[in-house]
Amino acid sequence: MKFGEFYFFYYVYLRLKRSKLTFFFNPSRCMKKVILLVVSMPVMAYGQISETIKSGTSDNRVLAELGDIVITEIMADPLPAVSLPAEEYIEIFNRTGYTFDLENWNLLSEDQSGIFPSTEINPGEYLIVCSYSDTSFFSQFGRVVGLNQFPTLINDGMIIVISDSSGNLISGIEYSSSWYGNSLKESGGWSLEMVDTDYPFCYEGNWEAASSRKGGTPGSVNSSSRSNPDNIFLGVRNLLLTDSATITLMFDEPVFNLPANSGEIMLDRNRIIDVSPSDPLFRRFTLTTEKALIRREVYTLYIPDVVTDFAGNKASGTGLRFGIPEPAEKGNVVFNELLFNPLPDDPDYIELYNLSEKIIDASELFLASVDDETGKTSTAKQVSGEQRLILPGSFYAVTSDRAKVTSRYSASVQDNIFNAASLPSMPDERGHLLLLNRQTDVIDEVLYSEKMHYPLLKGNEGISLEKIRPDLPSDESMNWHSASESVGWGTPGAENSVCTDELSGSDEVIFSSAKISPDNDGFEDVLVIDLNTEGIGNAVSASVFDETGSYVRKIAENYFAGSQATLIWDGSADDGSIVNTGIYIVLIELYNDKGKTERWKKVCAVIRR
Repeated sequence: MKFGEFYFFYYVYLRLKRSKLTFFFNPSRCMKKVILLVVSMPVMAYGQISETIKSGTSDNRVLAELGDIVITEIMADPLPAVSLPAEEYIEIFNRTGYTFDLENWNLLSEDQSGIFPSTEINPGEYLIVCSYSDTSFFSQFGRVVGLNQFPTLINDGMIIVISDSSGNLISGIEYSSSWYGNSLKESGGWSLEMVDTDYPFCYEGNWEAASSRKGGTPGSVNSSSRSNPDNIFLGVRNLLLTDSATITLMFDEPVFNLPANSGEIMLDRNRIIDVSPSDPLFRRFTLTTEKALIRREVYTLYIPDVVTDFAGNKASGTGLRFGIPEPAEKGNVVFNELLFNPLPDDPDYIELYNLSEKIIDASELFLASVDDETGKTSTAKQVSGEQRLILPGSFYAVTSDRAKVTSRYSASVQDNIFNAASLPSMPDERGHLLLLNRQTDVIDEVLYSEKMHYPLLKGNEGISLEKIRPDLPSDESMNWHSASESVGWGTPGAENSVCTDELSGSDEVIFSSAKISPDNDGFEDVLVIDLNTEGIGNAVSASVFDETGSYVRKIAENYFAGSQATLIWDGSADDGSIVNTGIYIVLIELYNDKGKTERWKKVCAVIRR
């Protein structure tokens, strides 16, 4: 091979090596580069080729790739100014060893577009981008490029994108005011800065308020700059159904290689025939199924392992269960756990459980509180601002601060806990909550009180009330119990610590256990009594006596049971104190609508440790 030929192929190799990501999701763009190189190489002198390889430029023939130029700083709310000009700007950074001409590049927002003039950005250089009329304000801080139509930056957050002259995505972000993490800085005068420019498409956790006393660092290394590797990719954040044959996938980070691997997406009992991005940052994709989905069937969508985020991380979860949602009716979804007296600075939470065989859309459910003194119902609060599916037999917890709840309660299941815009009022002493559908029908109802907590607790702060079993009526106080200390006093998004299995058997009276130990450790804390009786007009009374025959507690009195009923005894006497260790007799009396009376005496041991 001749010396010149060697340089030719080596040059092509270098260019293709830089283009591997582009080829991954845009092979046509990569092939155009190859053709350009092949056409241009014969007219280049060997000396020019050698110089090009060293400098990384070729008379602007090197095209920028995704992530070569990145947005590293955003001043969306410059007022009140700290020490910087009271004008909006963004900062961009060249992460490569190449020089790029930004002529005819675009800075885009949802409804605005600014075009870059002919401006070069050198390797490792920061460039301040602002309105053309504001360039003089920023010239003292570094190189500035002004756009005739610089998009207006929204304080709370928005999508901004940089694309090259051919419309290819180079950089983009959807920033949020919540990233400041500081209410003072969020109020204005401080910029948001990227922490680690090696991970430009890792958003939440890789941006924070500037720590510079000036309020920002336009044109220079960010004050927040430090190593902050992106080692986690959670994958799909949500799955929505537009119709019975159209699925929308929402990822927590941009996923640029999904279209190239769309053929490997699997859907049981069906097939995906089309995948297309519906978001400029490649976080949202529309999938079309070959056949229409069927109601009451739960499907699983599998995302292939080769699908990664920009940093190369595989998704932590690749199997997604979903189906067609149906309207909720009374009893389909129930209250299952309540935290109404949280620790200081912690939020309340409400956990729901889907008892039905339906798939329920959380955005079609609403929460409200009732003032029992006035009878007034509060404004209903939407459980979810976007469609989220509650599958049969699954938990769904809502709170105003998901991060605090998952941090506080170690037994929580993060995937089942969601932020809500707001929750209804939940007073510490007592409250009355309603779960409604969009037609304002009451789906479930609960009246809670601090007196429903385990009586030997020294305090109730930070301790949730859990349902003994999800299928038990929510409006019966005996069906609730304090969460166990062994799980950290709460189980949001997970099975309750005091949950007992539904008892089965042919006997008319079934005890959950022959003994209980009411110490709030989550094991045999309460006695669950299931009644299986004939007919539907049954009234039940139940009382507890000690082994000497002395009266201890009335569990139920003329409780209308129907053909089945569940009673709970938590080991307490009528005065709320926990009984001593010993043998206790439960006397159950049933009266039916035909005048028939039945009695059962059963024994349960109480063990106090």
